[in-house]
Amino acid sequence: MRIEIMIDKEQKISQATLEALEFELYRNLRPLCPKTAIRIRKGSANGLELSGLKLYEDKKRVMEILQQVWEDDSWLH
Repeated sequence: MRIEIMIDKEQKISQATLEALEFELYRNLRPLCPKTAIRIRKGSANGLELSGLKLYEDKKRVMEILQQVWEDDSWLH
């Protein structure tokens, strides 16, 4: 599975925060899919691309995990 996340550079999110987000995503997604590759970068807009999963249920589960991690800011501390 491959996940590409683009964060709008205008949001002024620090590199340390992006690294913490990447670590937390790996921590939550590796048990589900050990061959997960995540790329987080800054760009001109927000975006998310998910590839490598065939079943809708798997994609839905991954999207739920992504949302949970994003909304739970405990990984920032």
